[in-house]
Amino acid sequence: MKKQQLLRLKVLTATEEMIRIAKQDIPVPKLRPYCKNEVDYVYKYGLYLLAAVEQGILKVALFQPNTLTLGGTKPAYCLFIDKAADDFIGYNYILKNWTAAMLERLPWTHRIYQSQIFCDKSSENCIQEYLNEDSEGYDAVALFQKAARRRQLLARHKVITDRWDLVMDQVPKEPSDFKKWLRKTGLTKHFIFYEYSRKGVTKGYCTWCEQEVPVKDPRHNKEARCSRCHHKIQYKAAKKAKKVITDEDTAYLVQNCGDGFVVREFIISMTIKTSDYRKPLFFQQERRRFVYNSSLYGTEYYYGLDRTTERNRWQEGELKKSWGIGYLYYVHSVRGAVYKKNFRSLKTGVLGRTGLLEYARQVPFLDLRDYMDHLIERPWMEQIVKAGLFRLAQEILQKGGSLSIPYEPAKDLGKALFIDKFRLQRLRENGGGSLYLSWLRFEKGLNTVISDEVISWMEAKGIPAEDILFASGYMSAVQIKNYLERQAKESGETPKDLLGIWEDYLIMAKRTGADISDPIVYRARNLVERHNELAKVVGNRDIVKQAEETEKKYPVLPEIFQDLKRYEYSGKEYKIIAPKRAEDVLIDSRKLHHCINSNERYFERMAEKESYILFLRKAAKDQEPYYTLEVEPNGTIRQKRTLYNRQTADIAQAEKFLAQWQKQLQKKLRKEDFELAKISCEKREQEMEELREKKVRVHGNFNGKLLADLLQEDLMEIPEDEKAA
Repeated sequence: MKKQQLLRLKVLTATEEMIRIAKQDIPVPKLRPYCKNEVDYVYKYGLYLLAAVEQGILKVALFQPNTLTLGGTKPAYCLFIDKAADDFIGYNYILKNWTAAMLERLPWTHRIYQSQIFCDKSSENCIQEYLNEDSEGYDAVALFQKAARRRQLLARHKVITDRWDLVMDQVPKEPSDFKKWLRKTGLTKHFIFYEYSRKGVTKGYCTWCEQEVPVKDPRHNKEARCSRCHHKIQYKAAKKAKKVITDEDTAYLVQNCGDGFVVREFIISMTIKTSDYRKPLFFQQERRRFVYNSSLYGTEYYYGLDRTTERNRWQEGELKKSWGIGYLYYVHSVRGAVYKKNFRSLKTGVLGRTGLLEYARQVPFLDLRDYMDHLIERPWMEQIVKAGLFRLAQEILQKGGSLSIPYEPAKDLGKALFIDKFRLQRLRENGGGSLYLSWLRFEKGLNTVISDEVISWMEAKGIPAEDILFASGYMSAVQIKNYLERQAKESGETPKDLLGIWEDYLIMAKRTGADISDPIVYRARNLVERHNELAKVVGNRDIVKQAEETEKKYPVLPEIFQDLKRYEYSGKEYKIIAPKRAEDVLIDSRKLHHCINSNERYFERMAEKESYILFLRKAAKDQEPYYTLEVEPNGTIRQKRTLYNRQTADIAQAEKFLAQWQKQLQKKLRKEDFELAKISCEKREQEMEELREKKVRVHGNFNGKLLADLLQEDLMEIPEDEKAA
């Protein structure tokens, strides 16, 4: 419809009858539903309608009661309907604009029903005759609009679905034996049902053979193999379960399709009523198709409800399932059995340059969509597969982007993988993966040959070639292997873990001044023991060095440590001991495995006299670390932590002793200590506020708990009645 032509049509004006009725229509007050003391004044007729046909166009004019009451004759709105074109459009005479809105969406029709609309008999007949509709005037127009919109939507949608159908029409029929294959091979779970007898059970029914077979010593849920078909089965006593339902299995069918191919995904399951186990019920459904063109670009289609047509059909898009109300998740493809009987006919098509057919023959189950995704990312995987490097291809599929395999395009695959034909042949013959390949590159770089036995051993132990670089200057690969085997036997450690221990040992040995080129040093007889011995020596040296650096940075610390003697206290079960130097704090922290030795903030606080580090020890074992305390100058305890920043159950008993210590300490403190304590308290509260604002959390043993809450729980302040005046 052309808008200018519509505007040239005669404007429908109100009749004298409409004006008369409107002037006589007195509004009646009516309470709004669910609203107290809110009143609407309601006319008998909230809207007036007039209709006429001109030049094959149905004009439906809407008039407001207020306009008619004042003697106005012009409509507020006019709807133009062209039935032949199955279209409509409206014109707002007030705003002077066009709109494609439905009548029910207009402001004048809000909360207006058919009974509240005045429509004379001639207008109603005009509408019904034009639209061929039996409904009353306004309703007839509204029904036409909804139907037209629906038809327009379906027409637009058909353009899309026709494109989908064009692709789906190219999908071939299933092979004649495919359904049988699905039930036999696609379905991975099969059973032998037997019925208990006092004389013993000698026969059962195999769901794969579909006949009676001899059985020996069956037990309910026991797994075995059928004596006839040799398939893996599970025994089921017929009277021990009413029904057996298998998990859904996935199976794939690959076929040529158009200029490319299609991967068809099926799901299958079996339900067996044990009362009639010879007649299992099979469920099978093709739920997804992945269509690949000649460029190996894939498009996903799924079978499901089309929201537009409200019927099930094949449609382009991702298969999703509901997870709770309002939540959908993508259904990822999974490994499944692949129908292989048609592979020979597929070799000449696009599939012939993917390696998929060759790889599928080597594995019982495969995720074909996943294979194609990896192939697009690494096109050279086709070469890998066709060269017989199936182990390497399997690792690529399993590890994906996390597996780094150096590759540079070349005519020869050996060169592309940075080895040569000789080593490529060894890789294939030994069924090597990425680790084996790394060793072949390693030996090529050294211009030597490492035996296949050694490389296979290294691969089996998960040892890449780069992990032995630190020792390769002293020993050959076979010597390293033999050494690791002996040490593993003596220590109980794995060869891979021993490599780390060995390297760490050599680093420490070098730091102590040992000649690591001496076989006695680099080939230590008891590696783990020698490593632990050196760790103690080097560790102590590190602490001494760290302590010296700390006291150099904070020169006031020695004086503070000397003054902390005042804070010591002894009881029957516990003691408070003050460190004499920074080294004591670091040793205590290292033994308890908490953060003081790695966080200078605590020494900084000590230097500023904001807080001090003290040790809580058991009286009977006062030389062994127990708890480390962070204490403010007046004795307020900020933190008390033992192994790995934890608190154990016995801290409750220790807290009674700590309260006694706080009480007696008040008598020893100086005026300066209390002044420092006030400042310390202010800093602590400020820090707690900042931590809460930033919502800092502590993970590990504390499961994401707010740090501020943790510190607040740990805080032991001096009771008001015990504070010194």
